[in-house]
Amino acid sequence: MLGPSSNATGPLHGVRVLDISRILSGPFCTMLLADLGAEVVKVEQPMTGDPARHLGPQVGGDAAYFMSVNRGKKSITLNIFSEEGQRLLCALVPHFDVLVENYVPGMMARLGLGYDRVKELNPRLVYASISGFGQDGTYAHRPALDIIVQAMGGMMSVTGEQGGPPLRPGASLGDSVAGMFVGMAIVSALFDRERSSHGQHIDISMLDCQVTMMENAFSRYFATGEVPGPLGSRHPAAAPFQAFRASDGYFVVAMLTDREDTWLRFCNAVGVPELGKDHRFLDNLSRMNNYDVLNAILQKTFLEKPVAFWLEALSGANLSCGPVNDIAAVASDPQVLHRGMVATIPHKRLGTWRVANTPFRLSHGASGPAGPSPDLGEHTEEVLGGLLRMSEDEISRLRKAGVL
Repeated sequence: MLGPSSNATGPLHGVRVLDISRILSGPFCTMLLADLGAEVVKVEQPMTGDPARHLGPQVGGDAAYFMSVNRGKKSITLNIFSEEGQRLLCALVPHFDVLVENYVPGMMARLGLGYDRVKELNPRLVYASISGFGQDGTYAHRPALDIIVQAMGGMMSVTGEQGGPPLRPGASLGDSVAGMFVGMAIVSALFDRERSSHGQHIDISMLDCQVTMMENAFSRYFATGEVPGPLGSRHPAAAPFQAFRASDGYFVVAMLTDREDTWLRFCNAVGVPELGKDHRFLDNLSRMNNYDVLNAILQKTFLEKPVAFWLEALSGANLSCGPVNDIAAVASDPQVLHRGMVATIPHKRLGTWRVANTPFRLSHGASGPAGPSPDLGEHTEEVLGGLLRMSEDEISRLRKAGVL
């Protein structure tokens, strides 16, 4: 038997995941599963491992990028491009509930590790494939990274300032959103398996996920025929709903209502009570139709005082507002800390390391990081010895042969 690697009381405790993915989309998915209690065994190439081990700043001998999405997992090295490595992976498959991979479509089949092959070894296996464009279609065999699908899915076309160049959002939404969707699909497939006793193949396209994310932009386009473009921080259908500049920084206001008393309360709070009776701004549609005039008045007003002043005034009037925090401010925000969203995991050389937590809060069953990110191949002996009953001599022979 394998030792525990995740939350012993998590809702996915007892679910075993074979993770053959790299970089971000797949590892983000399996991180979520591990945080919910699944036992995740990460399969990495000998010597090099997941390319994420070599990305970004190195801390205590580990890449911060890798640590952020691989905490609480086990790592084994296995050269799946060798015949013996493929044989060993097939031997492992019956011991797992879920397999996650994010190779270019067709690669796993060419290695003899595609779904049609492995389902014969384990009919109950939930096999999840993440790719840029899906397992079929014109683009299926094209490689794609985060920025590619954000560009092709429309996200970059609506991000940035009006009249400016397309911008990539400051997070890898092409990868992480796909990881979230495949995690939801895996849990759904596991639930279905309880009724059908059969696993299934999950085909998640990063581009498809971007289209789903862009639902509002598509809805507006289908309704009006007008192609949405970048609006900065503005909402396309509400005002005031954006970031404003104060004398010492930025803050945001969000008003999504036609209630005249709410508008009056806003105008009084920011010291422009005359706008509360101005016919150009009495309801949301009027404010949208006269946006440029309203924005100029409000921006001029907000430049007169610091962020803290405006947040106190708006919060005191029970209006939605907030500061534009940088990452340092978020990491020390009292609400973020109260909710446990900055978690601490063990680190062999540093003692501890801080990571962003997952947002799951369940009344029954713990969730969150359960352990450190693994060293490359740290659990090879444990997994192969425990599941396949391989001897130390056999494991040593495979290491010398470059299989492990």
